[in-house]
Amino acid sequence: MDKNRIERLRYKMEKRKASICSQRAVLYTESFKESEEDSYILRKAKAFKHTLENMSIYIENDSLIFGNQASRNFAAPIFPEFSIQWVIDELDEFEKREGDIFYIDEKTKDDLRSIYPYWKGKTHEDRVNQNLSQEIRLAEKQGVIHRGGISMSGDGHIVPDHEMALQMGFNQLIDIARSHLDQDENDYYKSVILCLEGALNFFKRYGKLLKQEADKEADIKRKEELLKMSQIAFDLLEQPCKSFYEAVEAVYMIHILQMIESNGHSFCFGRFDQYMYPYYIHDIEQGILTKEDALELVTHMFIMLSSNNKVRPYGHTRFSQGYPLYSNLVVGGLKPDGSEGVNDLSYLCIDAMHLCSLAEPNFSARYHSNSPREFLKACSKLIATGCGMPSMFNDEVAIQGLLDLGIDKEDAYDYCPIGCVETGVPGKYGHRATGMTYVNWGKVLEIMLHDGCDPNSGISMMHTTQARNYEELWDQWKQYLKFYSDISVACDKVCDESLEIFDADPFASCLIQDSLSLGKTLKSGGCRYDVISQSNIGPSVVGNSLYTIKKLVFEEEKITMDELLKAMEENYESIDGARILKMIHQLPKFGNDEDEVDHIVKDVFDSYLELLPDYETLRKNKGPKVSCYTMSTSNITSYVPNGFVVGATPDGRKKGTPLNEGCSPTQGTDVNGPTAVINSVSKLPNEKVAAGQLLNMRFTPQSIQENMESFIDFLIVSARKGIYHNQFNVIDTSVLRDAQIHPEQYTNLIVRVAGYCAQFVSLMPQAQEAIIARTENTI
Repeated sequence: MDKNRIERLRYKMEKRKASICSQRAVLYTESFKESEEDSYILRKAKAFKHTLENMSIYIENDSLIFGNQASRNFAAPIFPEFSIQWVIDELDEFEKREGDIFYIDEKTKDDLRSIYPYWKGKTHEDRVNQNLSQEIRLAEKQGVIHRGGISMSGDGHIVPDHEMALQMGFNQLIDIARSHLDQDENDYYKSVILCLEGALNFFKRYGKLLKQEADKEADIKRKEELLKMSQIAFDLLEQPCKSFYEAVEAVYMIHILQMIESNGHSFCFGRFDQYMYPYYIHDIEQGILTKEDALELVTHMFIMLSSNNKVRPYGHTRFSQGYPLYSNLVVGGLKPDGSEGVNDLSYLCIDAMHLCSLAEPNFSARYHSNSPREFLKACSKLIATGCGMPSMFNDEVAIQGLLDLGIDKEDAYDYCPIGCVETGVPGKYGHRATGMTYVNWGKVLEIMLHDGCDPNSGISMMHTTQARNYEELWDQWKQYLKFYSDISVACDKVCDESLEIFDADPFASCLIQDSLSLGKTLKSGGCRYDVISQSNIGPSVVGNSLYTIKKLVFEEEKITMDELLKAMEENYESIDGARILKMIHQLPKFGNDEDEVDHIVKDVFDSYLELLPDYETLRKNKGPKVSCYTMSTSNITSYVPNGFVVGATPDGRKKGTPLNEGCSPTQGTDVNGPTAVINSVSKLPNEKVAAGQLLNMRFTPQSIQENMESFIDFLIVSARKGIYHNQFNVIDTSVLRDAQIHPEQYTNLIVRVAGYCAQFVSLMPQAQEAIIARTENTI
């Protein structure tokens, strides 16, 4: 294994600059102009094939893995069928952003301006905007809901059936589609065939290029590598994969193809160590491969993931900072039959993460209270490096949550993270296990406390009078939560109805079980399980605030509600406001193992869970075996901008500051140590939050490095207490502060932002401060 080459390749990805690529947009426009008489899904398939056969391809120097999403390293393609207006509006602003800067040349600007007239008024975003109700628009103006990606991009959030693809190859899938087409003139099957044929042609283009590069290469070793890669490219997925190397390349290329087909994100790798293990162990036993060879290949694949990119409107970027793609890859955990799944490849993937030290893949580990201690130690050593990975998923809780949804036992045991912390079944879930409409619970609380009127916008959508006791206050919370949750579900429906057309994705769909047999894309119901959720932001802030009112206003009568509201209006900065703030600070907060406040936060969770049986997806009774809503607290960086629009809250939080992240305590309010945090979180209905319960904690590096065995015990105790998920930042505040002052010196500093990692220096200052504000724990 050439570690110098790995470091060169890794360094290139660390120093890369984001840019905008117009090639896909231009090629899709060319194809769409020629296919206007066809159904939309056929038009998408023809454009996909046209793009694969004409886009620029290149080979990264040093890399053993080939495949590019755009014309340059870390360039973001544009997807005009989903949205185009914001692109045109921001052409001259991409380089001026405060975070997630994109460089763009004048030719690219001209290309995008030239195609704009064709797409204007014809996009997914246009259709969504035409169908939004007045209630949805008003709730958005109030700051309660945010649509984000679901109204202007593809859905993503999907894990292909890698095992099927590797064992069958694309030609067998084409044969299956043709057999169905003989009986059913369904444009879906025609589209699948076009996409898979286009993919095979795409691979052969690399075969020719790699052969050309080999012919020019003077270095004998590199020449041999290029020739081997060329042969893999010519044969790739024509038939079942025959070697570990070929399977690694196939998995990477499937990922690239999904990201060319749709600008959704969270295209994930699932249980990589499980479906890749047969290829690994076969090649090891046959002497075809050494462990060092395998480690080098996996490391190269991991590094190459950082060559891909996605651009979002600047308004949405605030909710998703750090150029994230959320390409989750998980190791460890129980097998479908309940036996232990940790294997040699699990450890090898951890070693690869040590070598690449980048934000992609979004690396995770499944574990349980009886996981091999050696595996937990390997995970802990990686966490101790400060890279923010792996995030740790508790098998017992996650599996139970899926079983309770009606998912088959073997499938529940085979779950994987999708994107951030949402969980689902690889190869059987449809899109969007989480990330539908974002709902700002902090703003719902603020509106409720002002008798239904948003103090920022002046918009009032319902009216109540000031509660006279805690029981009335709690009833009001449930009333307001239902009102705005109903609106958010209606918003989901508008976006989903449009995505059924615009996110017709025959390539991604055919790699999910039941899609080919049903003859449907995923958005039409072509999957085994259709489980979706929204992103709910601020439950700890709401719980702490309700507890404050309960104690200070209703039980102890130390202040009146009007006095509290006045102090909040003054941001606790007046003399009387400071006095009230001091009283608030003396009250217990969630995260400190105080039953009274912890149980109110639990009540907040339960108040939302009670609503879910009344909500249905558009695909119910249209194919999937299970189709329902569940809950998630995966909210990426949205807890920061959602806080911008919320005034001071009764828990002592100041105006415009972040809400809490996931189910984590509000920043800096957990003061009794890490055990108290997990004791508080253990009281929540974690197994019912079946699309992902996000807990984010921070530890001092010295604490973990000097007490590794105690940290492992902490993970085991967390599992036994029913913590769904935990992720860790292990970086000193002094380092983060210095990175703010000297960003050019810290391009290698990776932090855990929310359910994903990013370069710290790529984040907006507000997101950086939110990370620094988290309590530093010690073991």
